Amino acid sequence: MGAYGLLSNGPVYKLPLSYYLNLFTSEYQTCPNFLSWAAASWQPIDDLTSLLSTMPQNFNLNSAVGVQLDTIGAIIGVSRTVNFQPSNGVSPVLNDVVYKQLLQATIGINKWDGRLVSIYDIWKSVFSSGEIVVNDNQNMTCTIIIAGVFSSIVLDLITNGYIIPRPQGVEYTYTTAPLPIFGADLNNAYVAGADLGHAF
Repeated sequence: MGAYGLLSNGPVYKLPLSYYLNLFTSEYQTCPNFLSWAAASWQPIDDLTSLLSTMPQNFNLNSAVGVQLDTIGAIIGVSRTVNFQPSNGVSPVLNDVVYKQLLQATIGINKWDGRLVSIYDIWKSVFSSGEIVVNDNQNMTCTIIIAGVFSSIVLDLITNGYIIPRPQGVEYTYTTAPLPIFGADLNNAYVAGADLGHAF
């Protein structure tokens, strides 16, 4: 019914209605009318707790799809439909993959502590590949260098301010860099040193 517990590995379990009916003392176990009355009275509560027990999984951002994502978006405050016309004739209504990235970014932005280093943490929580470089120009402007392979709609979301948090009054300039970009102390698909990395 309404009782929950934790298994050894962590997930929540719910005790069945029959467990509670069996808690009645022996003199009531031989009264079918009483047991039927108790079961009928408690069944709505059991149904409700069963529903509530599924809510965390049904609205887990990692596994949610379709209307589940729309509901999460309504809670977070970001719509599946963006308020600009994307480039290349792409629909302003985001598919599940891109919308999930937008939701993840919005969660990060809502929790952003204002530090530059935290921008990189938000980026990594949204994208499994690609890199950004945030250059603070010390004059209330920042240059954001984007390196990686992204769809046009994702680039549109980035350059329209949907993905990277921006302090009030700071102007962002976005630019894309050919891969790999030039850098020191790192050598991978996105950043490489002399004779390999591209200047931007």
